[in-house]
Amino acid sequence: MICDGDGAAPGRIRPEPAKRICGLPAAVGTLVLLFLLSATTRAGADQTYPGLAAADLPRMLDIEWSRGPDLPQGFQDSEAVVLGTRLVTVCGFCSGRDDAKKPGKYPRGFLKKGWWIDLARPDAKWEPLPDFPGVARQGLVGAAAGGSLYVWGGFNYDAPYCYADGYRLSLQGGAWRWDPLPPLPYPLCAMAMSAVGSRIFLFAGADYDSERFYTASDRAGKHPRMGAQLWEFDTRNPAEGWRLRAECPGTPRWVCAMAAVRGRLYVIGGATGDVPGVGYCTVVDNWAYEIASDRWTRLADLPISSGNFPKGPSAFRGRFILLPGGYQYARVANPDGTFRAPYGTPTKVEGKGEYFGDVFVYDTVTGKFGTADTMPINNNLSTTLVHGDEIILLGGEADARELGGVYYGHHPDLFLRGRLRVSGRHPAQKP
Repeated sequence: MICDGDGAAPGRIRPEPAKRICGLPAAVGTLVLLFLLSATTRAGADQTYPGLAAADLPRMLDIEWSRGPDLPQGFQDSEAVVLGTRLVTVCGFCSGRDDAKKPGKYPRGFLKKGWWIDLARPDAKWEPLPDFPGVARQGLVGAAAGGSLYVWGGFNYDAPYCYADGYRLSLQGGAWRWDPLPPLPYPLCAMAMSAVGSRIFLFAGADYDSERFYTASDRAGKHPRMGAQLWEFDTRNPAEGWRLRAECPGTPRWVCAMAAVRGRLYVIGGATGDVPGVGYCTVVDNWAYEIASDRWTRLADLPISSGNFPKGPSAFRGRFILLPGGYQYARVANPDGTFRAPYGTPTKVEGKGEYFGDVFVYDTVTGKFGTADTMPINNNLSTTLVHGDEIILLGGEADARELGGVYYGHHPDLFLRGRLRVSGRHPAQKP
């Protein structure tokens, strides 16, 4: 979702005119890196790693990339889950850019469309779903629970711009069906969402008013620290609606990753809304939420101030959280309301482009960050999920390029698949 030059916020969704400034310090040595990364969780909090490059981080996972069948059209910011063996994707946005280079693949507009493909069939093709029952949008967020897709929220460029309605998509008697759900407590887009059994947890998110995105509160100044709140919805008791859980003490944010791992929700990265006089900022403070005790604990900050990580589900082997792509804003926002300069050098494919090709990894056992093989294309906020030993990326906001002789535009019609394994250099290589 983001930075769509004529879309929504810098780096991800951004309204025009957009400003992007990336100050990237030079890299430092591996000895300094290892010293910094060995800090405890408490010592690592609010810690800057000056000059660190993504290439200096330890390799944790290997990814063997391949391309699946191209999407029916290019888009960014859809919602996708796997139901059984079926990968489904709904809604999104395409800017219309690059359509002359690949006619019919990049029509401009918000989507009500959806498609599915059977991951178990090597000859499978994308099949249409019934149209989304709400207005066309991007930035809606969902999760899979009980064999169904639950989705809420999102935004577009028509009043009221940001939405609270929700819907469930399920396969009943061989036919796909949409049903309404209780709405969110207030309109939100680009939040993070994870399912734990029958319970769905929603964290953070932004409001949008056609001019800018808001995370410190909604556009009217209500719901203070909206982008730091955690809500719970029980799919077994939908009539009860949303229940507020303990608020995260960290920076209010949107476009962050959240993964459920062994009774904890891990929240990593993100961005602020449009801060008056400052603009959008990268968020680097990270947190873990204990579901049973309703308590938050601070983790180490990101070693490089990159963000806009896909919301997930992103956990591999119940341990490693994958954070592909990213974007670096001109300022970093701290939890105390102050700001600092960006730090560290992300990776760009072939050393050029506006977005990043990194796949950062967070090890929930050691509390340290590392990397995996970079992506073959710089991409920001591609719709991403981890399924078994595979990472799946759909569309996104990319630096247009050819892969295998096929052109993929700014909002690519790209179905990227990666086979995952623990790196031979990582102590966890033997499960």
